[in-house]
Amino acid sequence: MAAHLDSPAWLVWLASLLEGVSRSTSRSATLPPDLFSCALDQLPLHLIPHGAGEYPLCSVHTLRISADCKICRSGVLPDEVESEPDLRSCFALQGAIAWVRDRSGDLPVPFWLEPDLESAIGGLQAGAAVPESVPESTRSLLERAGILVCDRCRLQRAAQREQMIQRAGALFRAKGYAPVGGLIHPFHIAALRRYYRYQIRTGAIQLGDGQSPRRYVAYNDPVARFFHRRIAATFSEVAGEPVKPSYVYLASYLSGADLKKHTDREQCEFSITFCLDFTPEPELATPWPISLDTAAGKVSVYQTLGDGLAYRGTRLPHYRSTLGAGQTSTSIFFHYVGSDFTGSLA
Repeated sequence: MAAHLDSPAWLVWLASLLEGVSRSTSRSATLPPDLFSCALDQLPLHLIPHGAGEYPLCSVHTLRISADCKICRSGVLPDEVESEPDLRSCFALQGAIAWVRDRSGDLPVPFWLEPDLESAIGGLQAGAAVPESVPESTRSLLERAGILVCDRCRLQRAAQREQMIQRAGALFRAKGYAPVGGLIHPFHIAALRRYYRYQIRTGAIQLGDGQSPRRYVAYNDPVARFFHRRIAATFSEVAGEPVKPSYVYLASYLSGADLKKHTDREQCEFSITFCLDFTPEPELATPWPISLDTAAGKVSVYQTLGDGLAYRGTRLPHYRSTLGAGQTSTSIFFHYVGSDFTGSLA
């Protein structure tokens, strides 16, 4: 169950992630705020979704450096990322970065390492056991990022993911919509919340579009496109057929905004509405649901931060009521088409 932001247990858990890791003298403290980064020693703890990632950590088996983790330095990048310069154009690529692969997508995801974290694991080969000299708090942080793994826990999480995909896929193919969790790592959700708040605050993202004058919008923002591309493989599993990204749209709504009932154009054959941010900080689900008109009638879906809702945007009319006073809500709309689609992706 998710905990309230002021819950002592929640705050203790958050603080334990960075126990013993310097936050004042680290290299990552100098990373430019106008570029995206997810530095493990500079996580915005208050922006990690409630309850996210609070799975039991391994306390029995030996933790090893993941074979799916590659630590890159001095601007060196994994081949998949090097070949996609537009997707990484808004990343802060200085310093050491641990790029972690998993079944969620065909792109590895980055975690920035300050010098103490890098020195703890930087010289170890994939599969090597972590020395006992590495503090428990550091082990916990690196395990949550997927940099350290144990085979048993890895298999358990893979099985949980497979169960989620099967449930979501069955619902999506039967009804045209389905909640989908675990699309983006909780640490990256926190980093994305911080990044887009900064972009809006500094005027880098425009206010208003043809659909609403009371929302900040960004079309095909490179950072959003990185995650758009990354989660395509998971969405293909849910949809039951190969899909490819068309375009991605970020919308941050101000109080008084609404979303008129509509269906989407052909570039949005398959869509995910990803709940990224909301103020005031929600205790559980946000109070602003997205509604769908389905064959069985109206369905209203309340999302917690980090939740995705997959739906057939060209078939199911969808809409939101007026956002309440003093509230803001930020979503990313990941749009996809079938792999055989030959029209424009714009």
